[in-house]
Amino acid sequence: MTATKTLGEYSADYLRLRRTMGHKLARHDCLLASFLAEQAAAGRDAITLDAAIAWARAPRGVTPGWWAQRLSAVRGLADYVHNREPGRAEQIPVDAIPARTTRTVPYIYTQDQIRALMAAAATLQPPVRGLTVTAIIGLMAATGLRISECMALNVTDVDGATHVLAVTGKRGRSRLVPIHPSTTAALSDYRQAATALIDKPDGKALFLTWTGTRAHAGNIEVAFRGLIDDLGYAPHPGGRPPRLHDLRHSFSTDTLTRAHQDGADVDATVAVLATYLGHVSPASTYWYLTATPQLLELTATKVAAAQQEGRLL
Repeated sequence: MTATKTLGEYSADYLRLRRTMGHKLARHDCLLASFLAEQAAAGRDAITLDAAIAWARAPRGVTPGWWAQRLSAVRGLADYVHNREPGRAEQIPVDAIPARTTRTVPYIYTQDQIRALMAAAATLQPPVRGLTVTAIIGLMAATGLRISECMALNVTDVDGATHVLAVTGKRGRSRLVPIHPSTTAALSDYRQAATALIDKPDGKALFLTWTGTRAHAGNIEVAFRGLIDDLGYAPHPGGRPPRLHDLRHSFSTDTLTRAHQDGADVDATVAVLATYLGHVSPASTYWYLTATPQLLELTATKVAAAQQEGRLL
């Protein structure tokens, strides 16, 4: 029987349908394009389990988790094609590439390190790039926002009167994030300085490139890795190289540390922090709380005091 559609056409239909249902599938375009290009080069017009696994496991020096993610992208397409033309695609079992999810210990920046990062970022060229990277590092350190949330910010999302950010998070969920007046002032100063250096700045986006367009997360990540290398920040034992996203972990851990120092209700603090960070469940927030020496010392002191007072057996 003649095929009704090419695999490429099926892929486009599949991605369109999934996104209509609310899935972003940020990496699926390039992953599926890579897989289908390899199949076409091999003269294959159908999706087989063996071919999918071979393609998923092709990268070397990566974790099994990345292999599983690659295969997962193909699995969804294979199911979609199989339901329409069973002979064109074999279904791929969920455990075809078993991969236990492991989480590496994040890098927790000190306040001095964050200040050094911002000072180094300010020297980047062209000047608008330096201003933008500096402002984003400062905002993430002060609020724990995701880089994607920073990139999505518009000028109108900053309420200078009430010191609140209107943030769009994962899956389009929105939330209001209170910020310190100094953060509001820093964002205002950034925008004024950046637009003064650009001929035709985007009037909507908060963070800009030197050409005046909305800043892109990938470019900020590259610039940040360069700063980490220049400053010589090395991974902690058992950890991974410092990342931009670790500013979010650092903010969370610092918030909990200050709650201990101030004698606040720590459980209540975690619940508030979960909302502030845009987590659906506090369980996600606990992963962001790294046991730094300072936090462990504060906790140990509280436990010892509770034991002495007979409140903890």
